[in-house]
Amino acid sequence: MSNVYTNFLRVIPRPGRRIERCEAEEVIGRVLNGRGSYNVPVTVRLAADGSLLDIQAGCGKNPGFYDFWDEHHGRYTCMWERFFDDGGLQDTITYHGQEGGTDHGVFWYGFDEVRVLGAAEHLPDLGVPFVHWKPFGDGAWRADVSGRYQTGNDRTDIEKAGPCSMKVEWNPPVMDVAPGGLATPTTPSRWNAEIVRMEPSGLHGFVERGHHGTAKGSRAERVELLWRGRVVHRAQMEYETDFDEYAWEQRSADDWDNCLDPDYLASMRMYGPGS
Repeated sequence: MSNVYTNFLRVIPRPGRRIERCEAEEVIGRVLNGRGSYNVPVTVRLAADGSLLDIQAGCGKNPGFYDFWDEHHGRYTCMWERFFDDGGLQDTITYHGQEGGTDHGVFWYGFDEVRVLGAAEHLPDLGVPFVHWKPFGDGAWRADVSGRYQTGNDRTDIEKAGPCSMKVEWNPPVMDVAPGGLATPTTPSRWNAEIVRMEPSGLHGFVERGHHGTAKGSRAERVELLWRGRVVHRAQMEYETDFDEYAWEQRSADDWDNCLDPDYLASMRMYGPGS
């Protein structure tokens, strides 16, 4: 694949305005503009009070993807964009305002809980004072540890979307997905998503390998990072059909809720719902 990009747009109306369904449909139409979404399923979430419009699509081979913003930005306070290039490793974030765009580059996603499925000897040292592992069901453990990481969120799905997808799914429910995938607030995560950086750093190698150092014999069955009860990152053995074997892989399910970019958070406090 080439030129496969995943775009997550968040459009915020001007104070006192709300985005109605008909306006949201107009925005989607301008984003797709006859060229469609390139190999990424299109999903739309419109807040019940019209305060937010979230769009997932793929801008690859669609030169008019941003035309709606260039033509109608006066209706809105701003638009934030999380972006993943399938040739890279991590998401970047961009602010689109009235005076143009500002690329803020890479950023962090947050988690506030870690869960591990496996025996107690599999558990890593959290490296955080006064935070300890606690039993959580049969063979499962959890720890209330807060941290952050950088990774990529690839939503490419050639079978579902194709090179010129015009199908739009509104307010998609979060549901169980086929083996190998991870449910997200938009469409399932099916591609390996390595964590590039992580804090606390002591957890990084454990998530990456599922074991300590070279001790592969004591690998955990699954490692999950959660944000307010939602699984945002998962690592476990996945079946590789191309090689007919299992490999330790990661899946990312990050969204706007666990985005920790400080400029984005400040913008949401100022202009987002309830501001």
